[in-house]
Amino acid sequence: MTAANSWICLILLWIAAETNGKTPDVQLTCIFSEDCVLPCVFEAVGDEMIYWFRQNVPIQSYIQGSGRLDQADQQYNSRTSLFTEMIPSGNASLHIQKCGPQDRGKYRCLVTSSQETTEQFIIVKVEAPIQSVSLETTRLSGFEEVICSSQDAYPAPRVNLFTEPASLPDSLQPFTRKTADKQGLYSVESKLKKLKDLTYICLVQSFYRSQTWRASLQEKETFSVEGQDLIIPCVAPWKLQNFTLTWSFTKEHKSSTIYTYDSLTQRSSSVWKENMRLVTPRGRGGDGSLQLHNPLSLEHTGTYTCILYAHQTKHEVHTRVNITLKPEKQQSESSPQRWIPAVITGLAVTAVAAIIGIIKSGCTKSSKIHGEATEMQPMRVTVANSRAASEDTCLTEEIANRPA
Repeated sequence: MTAANSWICLILLWIAAETNGKTPDVQLTCIFSEDCVLPCVFEAVGDEMIYWFRQNVPIQSYIQGSGRLDQADQQYNSRTSLFTEMIPSGNASLHIQKCGPQDRGKYRCLVTSSQETTEQFIIVKVEAPIQSVSLETTRLSGFEEVICSSQDAYPAPRVNLFTEPASLPDSLQPFTRKTADKQGLYSVESKLKKLKDLTYICLVQSFYRSQTWRASLQEKETFSVEGQDLIIPCVAPWKLQNFTLTWSFTKEHKSSTIYTYDSLTQRSSSVWKENMRLVTPRGRGGDGSLQLHNPLSLEHTGTYTCILYAHQTKHEVHTRVNITLKPEKQQSESSPQRWIPAVITGLAVTAVAAIIGIIKSGCTKSSKIHGEATEMQPMRVTVANSRAASEDTCLTEEIANRPA
């Protein structure tokens, strides 16, 4: 006997000793609201009696040759059955329809015959997989919050919402809530107060750790000058493979898709072909950063949204881009505006001077007429104030020249 065969025999003896000659338990996960088959096989001889138990409570039985299939536990409501046509070939598997939380537990398949007794155990878990994860900003509480949520999962999944860079514990403490509906399916929700310049990351893991969903969210604002090339960052916190990338542009509440890329097919489409490109060729590794070439203030100022999708992963970035005019262009466009106040002031000064001239001319004529009327009488001139304006002097002379 070779050394390899000796080791194999020792391992088999150890397994037999550990299990006391019994078949090891089978771990089985059934999907919520779907049918599930619990395996049980045996060496057929023709006179078998088959019994199925859940938590030591009988639920199904069958006697080979009688054709009679009995269901002992009424809570299953005819949801369990055996594949009777396959029993002669040694298959006593149990079929459960529309599995739910009540079907979890330890099952035992017992097959007895005139020659031997076979016993097998199956540990059944029931799971409603996570279908989606949402990470968004809301103002339902009167201030901005970031909410991570998932619905219709069973058992209740674990949720971890945090930021990068990590914030102070006192400033950000997530609030998590889990609720179940009438079917037993869970909705989970975790909230964090929104702060500037942070990346919000949410990890949702199924109860049995068979799934881990990832979502991240960023909101930024950037400024640039017209005609100067601009890079809008969009880099996922994780390395991505087989992803899709979508860029959209929103201006005055109107949104449109401007770029798409599929890393699997390597197909892309671009609306602004001459004005944009990816910084990293083909968005390698999940870097979907975008470069704008020669952007214009009126055309390219707005909100840019980047979404990277991969298996159970989503990264989303909203960037508000403000593109200002060049300094020399601002000066040339603002020059005519500088002349407007000067022109208005000049016109106002001219109008006031004309009015004063007319008043002075009227005073001169009036004084001359009164002087001729009183030529033979002594003239009295009273000056009220040597510093008074010319109009006041004119009126004083007219009054003094009147006959006493």
